[in-house]
Amino acid sequence: MLRQALILLLLTAPAHADTRAAMRVLRDECVGCHKPGKAKGGLLLTTHEKMMKGGDSGPAVVPGKPADSPLYHLVLADADPHMPPKKQLDTAALKALESWVKAGAPWDARVFDEPPAPRPVKLSSMPETWQPVLALALSPDGKNLAVARGGSVILVDMAARERPVLGRLEGHAGPVQSLAWTPDGARLVTGGYRDIRLWDPAALQQTGGITTALIGMVTALAATDTHVFAADGETGGAGFLHQFDFHGKLTATWKAHDDNILALRLSAKGDRLLSGGADRMARLWDTSTRALVAFYEGHTNHVHSVAFDHDASRIATAGADREVKVWDVPTREQDASLGDKKNAYVALSWTPDGKALAAITDKGHGSVYTELKKHDGAQRSDTAKERRLESAGAPLTTVVITADAKTVIAGSFDGRLHTWDAATGKPGSGIALE
Repeated sequence: MLRQALILLLLTAPAHADTRAAMRVLRDECVGCHKPGKAKGGLLLTTHEKMMKGGDSGPAVVPGKPADSPLYHLVLADADPHMPPKKQLDTAALKALESWVKAGAPWDARVFDEPPAPRPVKLSSMPETWQPVLALALSPDGKNLAVARGGSVILVDMAARERPVLGRLEGHAGPVQSLAWTPDGARLVTGGYRDIRLWDPAALQQTGGITTALIGMVTALAATDTHVFAADGETGGAGFLHQFDFHGKLTATWKAHDDNILALRLSAKGDRLLSGGADRMARLWDTSTRALVAFYEGHTNHVHSVAFDHDASRIATAGADREVKVWDVPTREQDASLGDKKNAYVALSWTPDGKALAAITDKGHGSVYTELKKHDGAQRSDTAKERRLESAGAPLTTVVITADAKTVIAGSFDGRLHTWDAATGKPGSGIALE
């Protein structure tokens, strides 16, 4: 019996390897244009059933017959039309697809949960004049503000009345898109393209770096005192979460979203991690087991930002569908829907006590919501008290609200910081970064 099982294993292992090799080609080269929301030619390649159904021109695969299978013969060098449109697959990829179709095009869905291999990329220098503020993060004690501006991180002293610049952290080759403080405020983590850097902000010195396993832009970060959580993925591809320790060791990677992850937030206790993505979903994870605890589905476009209430009993999500939604965590029910449906919301910030929620839009507008109440079917304005912020006159990108709920600070693509008095909505004097 054991001998028969070993023989069967030896016979099936090569076929299994061929299946996974071919499906990695599909995942890395084809699915980007043939997935829900972007099904070119009506063809979806995300499940075996959809692949076999085919697209507008008929079946994509005829099992056992590569020459009769468009999915194979359209990737050959002399094909017209040619797929992928701007690339020729190498010999190994062509052979893998041919062998796979000959074998009947078997399916192994586990391949779609693997992160793709990083592609060779050469970064160009950023224009000196392009310095957007793409991320903001207040230290846990509220005394320091980290500002990701272009390829630099600027530290601002929030305890001083003049809010002077304390220093700059330099080293990223491209734009810094994500920031996270550790709960004790002793470390700052910054993320760019395939690049995570660890800093001692008090000394203005880099203490470590992480490049292992990174696929693309580190779009969001969260940190405990012992670990870093990083959102990663190819543009338009699945979103993956990596967990690293502060020695740079990768401790876990898992697929978290079907499209890019755009936001991460840790609960105050550090036991829950909230992610939001371009797949219109928000998902809640257990940080110790990395198990999915719950998901929140209701946005009709990208979820740009997420936030926890003070005790993690509620979450808020901001979307490109021009709505801010507030959810009850245990029941997954939507408590409130905020916003005027006129502009896409790009960022959220909730005060540590949960009493004030700041939200900004891509058109320079914003609001501060207080006295949030569970939606009971009444008008949207009845679910919270809203203080509108005067327009910044520039597209906004990121926001924080101070713990005392007195000041809202937002960054913009033009490299400036805008401030408001949260009680009146009137603009403040701003914060100089030069």
